[in-house]
Amino acid sequence: MPQENKPEEKVTTEEVITNENEPKTPQSGAGDDELVARLVAERIAEELRPIKEKLDKAYETRDAALKKVEEAAKKEREAQLALLKEEGKHKEAYEIEIAEERAKRVAAETRNVELTRDSEVRAALGAHPFRNEKAADMAFREILPTLVQNEQGQWVHRSGVSVRDFVKTFADDENNTFLLRPKTSSGTGTTTVKSSVPSNEKVSLFALSQDEVLKRAREGKLR
Repeated sequence: MPQENKPEEKVTTEEVITNENEPKTPQSGAGDDELVARLVAERIAEELRPIKEKLDKAYETRDAALKKVEEAAKKEREAQLALLKEEGKHKEAYEIEIAEERAKRVAAETRNVELTRDSEVRAALGAHPFRNEKAADMAFREILPTLVQNEQGQWVHRSGVSVRDFVKTFADDENNTFLLRPKTSSGTGTTTVKSSVPSNEKVSLFALSQDEVLKRAREGKLR
């Protein structure tokens, strides 16, 4: 008896995604990671833009005010020194000049210490894969106020742990994962996605809304 030809079955993209027994192609995982990285980066930049603009404006206003105060104080000191010298009070004028030089030296030393601290924090942050410079800067600004100097003059976290160890703890915190680049799979490149839809369905990240993708990124539920 001649064998009956069966019609060829077509497999849709949705069936491939929902079938847990079928392996997914590496391109799917890579595409999902790329989409998540782009969406998160865009959302972070969008949310930070007004904050950055306000901060920049506030810093400009503060710097301008400080500059005016410094200029006024400088003129007042110069006038005071000139008056003392005219009155023959050279010793008093000399003491004021010495005090000013000492204050400048202390300020320079403090600035050098702060630069050392900032450099150490930046180096520790560089050991972790932040999404971009803005994300690393966010982490830097959040970590900096938590640091203090110990009795040996070393910068440590206020809990006593080293800067490098605290930065690692910060990067490993699931609440900060949105600042880091998504981890790529070293296997087949597949990505398992959990969703708010019924548990027996699997949905590609491309089918989700931007808010849903960002929510999962923050909750660490992308994989």
